Amino acid sequence: MPDILVTFHCATRDTDVVVAAIRAVSRAPVHITEKTVRGLDFGDASTAEQVAGRLQRSALALIVGDDMMPDLIRAVTEAKRDLPVRWHAVPVLARGRIA
Repeated sequence: MPDILVTFHCATRDTDVVVAAIRAVSRAPVHITEKTVRGLDFGDASTAEQVAGRLQRSALALIVGDDMMPDLIRAVTEAKRDLPVRWHAVPVLARGRIA
């Protein structure tokens, strides 16, 4: 069961709901970073974001075993969100703690 870094990108207003969904299936720490996204793909944007041309998103990152992916995706899919969530997963080649 190799480790993977999973990052969910959700609307800032959906952050608490998505974190709660993740926490319901995983004990891994969730690191939250606020992001501003500029671009031309407005498929995930609210009306206000489309007008401004700027999306406010949160990146929720956690490291889990790859066997957790189906549970995480299902939990976030079933969460009562306002806007879509994008995600990606990458393998963790090494990690540690420096004291």
